[in-house]
Amino acid sequence: MAETITITAQKRDPQKNKGTGTRVARRLRAQGRIPAIVYGHKQAPQPISLSRDDVWQILKKQTHLAQLQIDGTSEMVLVRDVQWDHLGKEIIHLDFARVSAEEMIETKVPLVLHGHAPGVAEGGILEMLVHEVHVLCRATAIPDGIRVELGGVGLHQGVHARDLTPPEGVTIKEDPELLLLHIITKAHAVEPSPTTEGTTAAEPEVIGRKTEEKGEEKEGKKEK
Repeated sequence: MAETITITAQKRDPQKNKGTGTRVARRLRAQGRIPAIVYGHKQAPQPISLSRDDVWQILKKQTHLAQLQIDGTSEMVLVRDVQWDHLGKEIIHLDFARVSAEEMIETKVPLVLHGHAPGVAEGGILEMLVHEVHVLCRATAIPDGIRVELGGVGLHQGVHARDLTPPEGVTIKEDPELLLLHIITKAHAVEPSPTTEGTTAAEPEVIGRKTEEKGEEKEGKKEK
């Protein structure tokens, strides 16, 4: 089960036009703080800022839940979105959703490989097609990951969502026929396409990492 950590946040005041916007967000980051927003439970969105060190603690521990301490009050929140700069190195914004301990929520958790696939020993290549799956469970019962057993996966075989065995109280919310991984021969492995001489290959999009402009635009919409 994912660990819950407690972090202290400071409110930002959008009514005074001093707590939001690109310039303020950049100034906060220059001070070692990360802008964020808390929303949900039919309450008004609350712009906040957090210490960069606290934010990294959340990510390093792969923590889904956090207890936010704001002006002497505490509320449980779920990390819904992490936005990065265009290089994918610096965190520029977070979204938190308010949750209660027994609330049933849907979220994504990573797949964790376990064991050795016989198909790899036979010369095959394990190709991971899906790295996370959606699950439904109580907010306090979010698993760190969903285990994928590789012991019975031979050459030209795969693992589907229906093959997963989630912890008690956790439901996989994916199409049962969704192929998560398979063992393929080297002949079927996808080779990278060569780029035309004199041109630069396009940088691949990092899934789940939004750019600074998109992140700040989204916060502006939530605060309206």
